[in-house]
Parts: sequence; C-alpha cells; structure tokens
Amino acid sequence: MTSNHFADIVLSIHFIIAFFIVSLFFVIPFGYKFKWNWIKNRKLRLFHIILMFFVTLETILGITCPLTIIENDLRGIMTSNSFINTWISKILFFDFPNEYFLITYILCSLWTTLIWIKFPPEKSKD
Repeated sequence: MTSNHFADIVLSIHFIIAFFIVSLFFVIPFGYKFKWNWIKNRKLRLFHIILMFFVTLETILGITCPLTIIENDLRGIMTSNSFINTWISKILFFDFPNEYFLITYILCSLWTTLIWIKFPPEKSKD
C-alpha cells in the first residue's frame, strides 16, 4: 500500500467520526421517542459528547484536527486527486470562514449538552 492509500484510510476514518457525531444529534432524540435502549448507552453517549467538545475546543484554539495533519503528512501535499479523497473531502470540508465553524461547533456543543440533559444516558451500574 502506498502512503496515499493510508491517507485515504485516515480520511475515511475522519468521515466516519464526523458522520457519527452529526448523526447522533438527530438519532438520540428519535431514539428516546421510539424507546431504543441502545441510545441510552453511557459509553456511546460519553464518546459522542467528548468528540463534540474536542472538535469545538480545536476550533476555539485554532488547532488543525490531528487526522487532517496525519492525512496531509501521508500525502506529502495538501490535496490529492484520488477518488476517495475527492468525494469525501467534498462532503467533509467546506470553504467557509473560520468564524462560521466556530459558531457552528459551539452551537453543536450546546445542542449535545442539551440532548445529554433532556435525553440522559443510563446511569452507571457500579
């Protein structure tokens, strides 16, 4: 495998994480409405809220995502023309001002906190 293949794998993982975070914004409230027990899983919910706050903190501090750094390093350049890179990048990355992302991530962090409170995970069984 070439470094571009590994970079595509990193980009795919990055996309899966972003999809996970965004999808749970909607799945959690629906899961509660339809009484899906798995949506109350504390580890799943902790993973979700930690990821969302990590992304927000990165943006506030002006830090580039480690997955983006790894991908770029593997490619040795800032862009690639591979199929996976082209399409996932179009979905994952937008060319908006940093302020847009800062506001969006803060709002998403607030939403994540609100759904944690309104639709709490199960309590730990210690």
